[in-house]
Amino acid sequence: MATVLITGANRGLGLEFAKQYAEDGWEVLGTARDRQNATELQDLSKKSKNVHVLELDLSKEDSIHKLAGELKGRAIDVLIQNSGIYPREGQKIGQIDYNGWGEAFETNVLGPMRVTEALLENVAASERKQIAFISSSMASLKAVQGGSVALAGTSYQYRSSKTALNMASLILAKELEPRGISVVIIDPGWVKTDMGGPRAQLTPEQSISGIRKVLAGDPKELAGKFVGHDGTPRPW
Repeated sequence: MATVLITGANRGLGLEFAKQYAEDGWEVLGTARDRQNATELQDLSKKSKNVHVLELDLSKEDSIHKLAGELKGRAIDVLIQNSGIYPREGQKIGQIDYNGWGEAFETNVLGPMRVTEALLENVAASERKQIAFISSSMASLKAVQGGSVALAGTSYQYRSSKTALNMASLILAKELEPRGISVVIIDPGWVKTDMGGPRAQLTPEQSISGIRKVLAGDPKELAGKFVGHDGTPRPW
């Protein structure tokens, strides 16, 4: 049985990942910052014996090390770095919330990289050897240069953190390629979640089913690419 680990699996895209992989018979390791209050994920684990709820706070190194200790020696076929935050306050020049900006980098960039380092040998021990980082089209420098920045306001914190994540992921893809480990960056699209809001274009079911089809392809063909939920390339 293949194993997938999903960070931030307690709601939104992460929860939908957990539901769909569980339905297809995968061993699902879903993380949540507050394990006890991850109600929907806990309910899913009660219905599906192949779903396991793990506690993980990306902003705390000891939490990451604890998770790595619990999973020592366990192979992870697909590691999905889904956790992320979208700060909405202090987004205009003269009003910028620098603490919020730091939190965005801590959660959206440093946390995922720390988790990857901690669980790298788990991925290396698997058959599929695949790491997927959930990013955003808002991370695209070309999109901002083309004027689409106005579509979602300034969003300094979120955009810059996801752009940094893209760069870190691309470097990681090049470094891990000799080990046969594939790293891909995914734009899930504008999705109806707490983050995306009710006006978004896609449902979580549509976005995640598309992403899973992309990830089911040859990992080597996906390595180092930035693609959408439908598999089409995204501009850097």
